[in-house]
Amino acid sequence: MEFVESNMMFSCSDKDTFPIEKSDIVNDYDSLKACEFFAMINGKLTMIEAKSSSPQPRNKEKFDEFIAEIGQKFIDTLLMFNAIMLERHEKNYKYEFPDSIKMQDIGKLRYALYLVVHGNETEWMIPIQDALKNYLRHVLNAWNIPDVNVYALNHEAAQAKGLIKQYLPVDVLEQFKRDGLKDKLLLDRVEQWLKDNP
Repeated sequence: MEFVESNMMFSCSDKDTFPIEKSDIVNDYDSLKACEFFAMINGKLTMIEAKSSSPQPRNKEKFDEFIAEIGQKFIDTLLMFNAIMLERHEKNYKYEFPDSIKMQDIGKLRYALYLVVHGNETEWMIPIQDALKNYLRHVLNAWNIPDVNVYALNHEAAQAKGLIKQYLPVDVLEQFKRDGLKDKLLLDRVEQWLKDNP
């Protein structure tokens, strides 16, 4: 499956990927915050959240809010995934997962968490990654997830790692914004550009 999130085109195997953010699971629980999707990648259940921008660490209030928002999405996704795998809900959400995920041995499953931010410089991602690891520390310890499995990457690093297929260049995005495009129209233009420029 291919889909566009935050000005980047993700390309994942259908048989290994579940778009949890758009699933019935999230719709059924108003308080649940979920990352974009999770997938089996290199033997790990990999949770991915995409953002089109991020605040700078020097703007402490906005930066802390950003980290808390992303951290909560990862926490909620991890907890809900494991609750579903352990069949803690009356509704059998597990049937929605692809076989490569629902057949995993939950006790032996390893995890990776990726935040991908479009448009950031590589060096901007270091304080974001450090802050995200610190925010998630208690959950990482509780679930025995090494903090080296928490990543914050920009669009270029994510493409080099194979997480995204293509991204909209920042200068093209700025041009689209100068054209006065808003919300749905801007998203349509971004998606068309990415399809026309594989």
